[in-house]
Amino acid sequence: MVSVSVVIATLKPRDEIEAIQCLEQQAFDDFEVIVCDESPVTRARNEGIRRASSDKIVFLDDDSRPRPGYLRKASEVLETEAAYAGRTIHPADDVFARHFTGHYDWGDDACYVRHFWGCNMGVHRDVFRTVGGWDEQMGWGHEEKELARRVRSKFDILYDPELIVDHPYASSITEYWKKQYKLETKSPYYWSKCNISRADQLKNIFCEVFDPLNYLRITPTATVVEAGSTVAKTAGRLRGFLGHLQDEAERGEAPEIDRSPQSVEPSE
Repeated sequence: MVSVSVVIATLKPRDEIEAIQCLEQQAFDDFEVIVCDESPVTRARNEGIRRASSDKIVFLDDDSRPRPGYLRKASEVLETEAAYAGRTIHPADDVFARHFTGHYDWGDDACYVRHFWGCNMGVHRDVFRTVGGWDEQMGWGHEEKELARRVRSKFDILYDPELIVDHPYASSITEYWKKQYKLETKSPYYWSKCNISRADQLKNIFCEVFDPLNYLRITPTATVVEAGSTVAKTAGRLRGFLGHLQDEAERGEAPEIDRSPQSVEPSE
């Protein structure tokens, strides 16, 4: 049995996956890479868990570039910790690195955190046995938050700043806007899992779109990016909201609009 199983969900051929190329250059070789090409990404990751021979399971994106020593450190951390979030760096000096990737980095000291991200995270198999796997109804979009919420109900998530992965957040402003739109189509589903009522979901959507602070940043370029992102997020949330209602109607379910709201983390 290997020390670490690395799960990568991708549609790329194995020889084109940047993450594997980086891992093969590291001195640590006690690992396996499991490439899953199923859709959605959550189904692929669950298949990776089933196929993993190690109880220490690391998740990377196909364009994640783990730095030297990453897997050795991951193996050490998962000896004692249930789950970890690594330090993720957008590898460019641009508007995204300066203003829009703060959620990737919790600083220079190890601490326990509320989230992890699929491009740089690890989970011990015992966690999945306790809280279940990835929610295959979600696909890409808040699926890490949904899993992290269940993990935190029973375990801690350690942030370790030595587990460094370079991972591009976006290559252009328009790509960033498209990413935010797609991401937010899953927000209503995630909110429903957090017992946020339909009425409160609509309130959240319209309060954010009419808040002038959601259109402003320190620099003109960042302000353009933020303003466009707010519009894209709102469009995605409305589409997701209507789609979720339609799904419920097709299943013959009555919309739940009067549940007591619970706290929910803001979108990134």
